Formats: sequence, C-alpha cells, structure tokens
Amino acid sequence: MTAARPNGPPLAAGPALGSVLTLALALAFAWWDPAQNRWPALALVMGLGLDTAARIAARAVRQRTGVETEIRGLPSPILALGNAAWIAAVVVAVAAGLRPALFPLLASALAGLVAMGACARLALARMVVTIEAAERAAAEAKRKGEDTGR
Repeated sequence: MTAARPNGPPLAAGPALGSVLTLALALAFAWWDPAQNRWPALALVMGLGLDTAARIAARAVRQRTGVETEIRGLPSPILALGNAAWIAAVVVAVAAGLRPALFPLLASALAGLVAMGACARLALARMVVTIEAAERAAAEAKRKGEDTGR
C-alpha cells in the first residue's frame, strides 16, 4: 500500500529559504566590498523582488481560477531554480567565498536566471487568466444564444 500524496500546493519553504539565503548572500557581499559588489547585489535583490511578486500573482491566479500555475517538469536552467533556488544561492556563496572577485559575475548571472524564471511564471499566470476569461465569455455567449432560441 502506498501513501497518498496530498493534493494541496507544496510547502513554500523551498522558495522562501532560497530567497532568504540569496538575499543574505547579496547583502553580505555588498557590505563586504561595496565598490565592487553594490550593483550586482542590487540586481540580485531586484530579481528576488520580481520573483516574489510573480509568486504572489501566480498564487492569486491559482486561487481565482483553480488552475495550477506552478511550472514543473520543464528541462530548463531558468526554471530549474524555481523551488530549489537555495541550491543556487549556496553554490554562488561557496564559489564567491573561494574567489570573491567572481561575485559580480555570479550574482549577475543568478539575478538574470531568477528574473527570467519570474517572467516565465508571470507569462503563465497571464495565459491562464486569458484562457479562463475567453472560456467564460464563450460560455456566456452560448447561454445567451440558448436563451433566445437560436
């Protein structure tokens, strides 16, 4: 007998942990060498902000439409960071800890990946809302057509 898997959404601990670790990483390196790391750290913080907004929007769409808006199963380095961003934060922290001069490059790359994943999440949420609105309009038009006897 196998255990039943819960039907609810997965815990948000993975994305939250990734965001906290990545934010701590950006702030630590910006504090340590502001002249070199200020702008890459800011890009990383802004990417995290966009990702947070995209997750909030996706959750709102899921609650409104009942359609799952989580991106899963796609073989992409952009979307692979989704719920395991903490792994990327740890890798960047270790690499930048060993070679601090690499932090601007690594932080900029991670910021880009996080932002692209957030944009993909927002695009999916928009598609779900658009399709749901079109289906609702078609059902309303069909209902009106039946009411008039056409």
